[in-house]
Amino acid sequence: MNQSSSRSSWLTELWTWLATLSGIGYLFTAYTVSRWLTRTSPDRVSPDLPDWTWESVECQTADGVRLAGWAASPPTARATVVLFHGLRGNRGRMLSRMAFLLEAGYRCVAFDHRGHGESGGRWTSFGYHESRDVQAVLDFVRQRWPEQPHAVLGVSMGGAALCFAARHVRGCQAVILESVYHDLESAFRNRVGVDYPAWFSRFRGGVIWVTERRLGLRLPNLAPALHVHDLNPAPVLFLTGSDDPHAPPEDVARLHSLCAEPRELRIIPGAGHDDVIEIGGDHYRRLILDFLARTLTPALAIT
Repeated sequence: MNQSSSRSSWLTELWTWLATLSGIGYLFTAYTVSRWLTRTSPDRVSPDLPDWTWESVECQTADGVRLAGWAASPPTARATVVLFHGLRGNRGRMLSRMAFLLEAGYRCVAFDHRGHGESGGRWTSFGYHESRDVQAVLDFVRQRWPEQPHAVLGVSMGGAALCFAARHVRGCQAVILESVYHDLESAFRNRVGVDYPAWFSRFRGGVIWVTERRLGLRLPNLAPALHVHDLNPAPVLFLTGSDDPHAPPEDVARLHSLCAEPRELRIIPGAGHDDVIEIGGDHYRRLILDFLARTLTPALAIT
């Protein structure tokens, strides 16, 4: 460690210690960290898959948030797959998944979650209030294409939102949960020292207290594990990377064990949290397409 980084580390440690000793400093720091953790991620995104028919679509959530999205269709769609992105992402992050799904004949619908991309919203909530986004998007899809079966694919926060909206997701014929955290307590602990500075842990109690009041929620409720069983009777595929520090295989295995049958668990060797499709490559694509073929075929036969 060079002298400059050593001095920076020492100053950070001193400032953290002083803030912890001061009630006002502690509360101010906890509030600042809470605002940073729940900050919005606005961005303008454009589809770059020109071979398909694209449509810009909108819907509104029950609590009045406008959501911006895309609907992309092959010449003859066999079913609709609705994709939900992760924290700090947007629908553009779903394009690589949409590409092979469209090629396989699936219509794809992807929206920006609240506080992300081009959607409205003043903050994010790790999937909790984003469950209202899921409900609004699924209502839109069911009204627009009522005769076709539907599947959902949620990545990280998007997968957590599917769990929180589980009762609304039940009507879908297939559910794919990718890199989803077990509960927010463990998710925060897994991120400290990786995505978040180590000193965040000293303000954990204050950050929780402030965030619960800012977002109108309780930390114990921020647990996909409490809701994943409500996805039944939809078949559920759980996916994560073997090297994912935020949704480690053991945590996803616990989620899988809480889910009712039919359920499947697949680990992508060598993948982390944000590169499951890149590392998984053809293996990842085959897993998704095989799961959809097996779960949607009976529904397609009925329709």
